[in-house]
Amino acid sequence: MTTTGCRPISWIRRIVAWSCLAGFCLPLSAEDAVNAPPKRIGSDPKSGIAQAVVVEGGTLAYTNQFLPVTPKGELLGNDAESQTEAVLNHLDAALKRVFSDLSRAVKLNVVVTNADVAVGVRAALANQFAARSHPAVSFVQSRLPHPGALVAIDAVSVAQPPGSGPWFGRNISRVRGQRPFAQVTSFSDAPRIYISGQAEKGMDLGDATTKTLASLKKTLDHLGVEHDHVAQVKCFLTPMSEVQAAQDAIENAFDGLAPPCVFVEWQSSLPIEIELIVPDMRTANLIHKATVAGKPLPPLQPLEFITPPGMTASPVFCRVVRVNDPRTIFVSGLFSREAGDGAAQVNDVFAQLQDILKASGSDLRHLVKATYYVSDNDASAKLNELRPKFYDPQRPPAASKAQVFGVGLAGKSLTLDMIAVPK
Repeated sequence: MTTTGCRPISWIRRIVAWSCLAGFCLPLSAEDAVNAPPKRIGSDPKSGIAQAVVVEGGTLAYTNQFLPVTPKGELLGNDAESQTEAVLNHLDAALKRVFSDLSRAVKLNVVVTNADVAVGVRAALANQFAARSHPAVSFVQSRLPHPGALVAIDAVSVAQPPGSGPWFGRNISRVRGQRPFAQVTSFSDAPRIYISGQAEKGMDLGDATTKTLASLKKTLDHLGVEHDHVAQVKCFLTPMSEVQAAQDAIENAFDGLAPPCVFVEWQSSLPIEIELIVPDMRTANLIHKATVAGKPLPPLQPLEFITPPGMTASPVFCRVVRVNDPRTIFVSGLFSREAGDGAAQVNDVFAQLQDILKASGSDLRHLVKATYYVSDNDASAKLNELRPKFYDPQRPPAASKAQVFGVGLAGKSLTLDMIAVPK
């Protein structure tokens, strides 16, 4: 149900009675959920990629977007495969700081400079993950913050919590002569909040970033979550050549220490759109204390679809989706299986999506986050036209749609990147 208010939401992973009263029962106990390995749907050993990965619970870690460069900005590798290997090494090192590593990655978000680079990246991923658990992977094409970089990747991984109860932490990189930045955010035992892209106009990219973050903070205040608990900031911006202005504005908005950030260049009259992933640690800690004290907790639904004050509801995307179910399904970026116009591509990727969700124990009504990348006007228009037939207008996912230079696969002009929960 779309609401204009937000109430504290119980975290259900350790409360079996709560989940049964709410009309569903989780398949695993809390202890089993923490230790259960992610379920890989449609794993392909040749590509090293799974169609989807189902995470039962536990700690999730969100990384910064990593480039193939040294801490001093020196380029590592001179082709797509060697640069991808360098980026994966960066990711592995960062994840190890939060008791994880690449073998526990559940989603990779890959940005490439062109479709030919994506071919080399796919070869490197196949080599890296041939003998490992296969992650879900998405691709998009964009210019990158470093002029010589061909690829950039951020990751989501499962990690080992440092103790029992709710947890939130950041691993900070501190290199002499450089500003510190958050490499990884990890959290557990907390509801997750997906905030759709918001955008405000400004005199330039830096000003628009500042105003957009101020708007997002109003949304966070309405939701009752701490600004400092943002797990990841994802920016669709233009031009990439001025990305430093956006980075500076983000750092200023977060008192000098930005959360992990991801940047994709889009084609838009707006300088920037920003979306957020935020755990509700305040509610998580209150619920944990109540649970320890043996106090009863009310039954609530696993998903809430929220329209903050001053915003309008839409039948094809929700402004905010709040997830109380600890389980998450990460779906690989989808492309049409055959060449075709915008309508053919939209229909085919949604057909694939429904099949993958069914195999993962979910459906379109349990999508929580969607990212749509389009690279021509036909795909963009047909996506707008056809989306309503796929979604329940009372519970569409939080979403961002970006027109980009390419989707990372030659001959295609649309890709979908989705997150869901099981039914």
